[in-house]
Amino acid sequence: PATPAPAATQAAAAVVNVEAYENADGYFLKADQLVVPAGVVTFNFKNTGKLTHELMVYPMQDIGTLLALHRADKTADEPALLKGMAGMAEDVDAGKSASFNATLKPGFYELGCHARSKNADGTTYTHFDKGQFLTLAVTGPGGPSASVATPASTLAIEMTGEENASWLFTPDRLVVSAGDVAFKVTNKMKAEHDFVVSPLGDTSKYVAGAMMPGMAHNDDYSSFKGTELLADLAPGKTDTKTFKLTPGLWVAACYMSSKATDGSTFLHRDHGQRIVFMVK
Repeated sequence: PATPAPAATQAAAAVVNVEAYENADGYFLKADQLVVPAGVVTFNFKNTGKLTHELMVYPMQDIGTLLALHRADKTADEPALLKGMAGMAEDVDAGKSASFNATLKPGFYELGCHARSKNADGTTYTHFDKGQFLTLAVTGPGGPSASVATPASTLAIEMTGEENASWLFTPDRLVVSAGDVAFKVTNKMKAEHDFVVSPLGDTSKYVAGAMMPGMAHNDDYSSFKGTELLADLAPGKTDTKTFKLTPGLWVAACYMSSKATDGSTFLHRDHGQRIVFMVK
């Protein structure tokens, strides 16, 4: 009998290769793609560092509870705390690799390492606070368009979110051209927020100070080379600020602090107000 005709071949799944490593400026994840189409995505994770690292893929969201537990050196159930976890490779030792598939919907996701380690004085730090996170744009209906990967000299960001939900930065692109970049920031929330840009890197010293009991908002960002472009942007307002950027990975975030209903302090960055973007 005749051989049945093969079914229509589906488009090959997108592949993202991610490397974990450390250097003097912090701990990092390096990905060969920051933009993928919605659907099945294969993540190949390689640890070229000296410490154990991990890769978790989840929608952009409030991760404050997870970070608070890890900073206190307490075990956390990451799949339970990270809503919509799409995939993960846990505890990948130095020199080892792991792969997994994740089905991603249109929107913005985060690639994060939530391992923790000890400082020389015995205190605990999280690899996330050292700089191990990236933003991934997943294109498709209802999500970012393909132009999110097109470099330009402008970057528009909307601050959104309700009081009892994640607070987010939604960008119109994740790639900008080196040189003068005009940031257009719109605050669609009910409270004031700051807008700080910095090279992706180690924020652990800043976080340790900002999280001290009774600590008021700390606007000294020198420990991680941060520059406050907009301060106290009022609800409903839009402002634009131009800043010269050099090639590499940069973070846009709000580092204001607020009180949770239980009286604890949280950083707006941890509550979701953060993106990582590339300067080419």
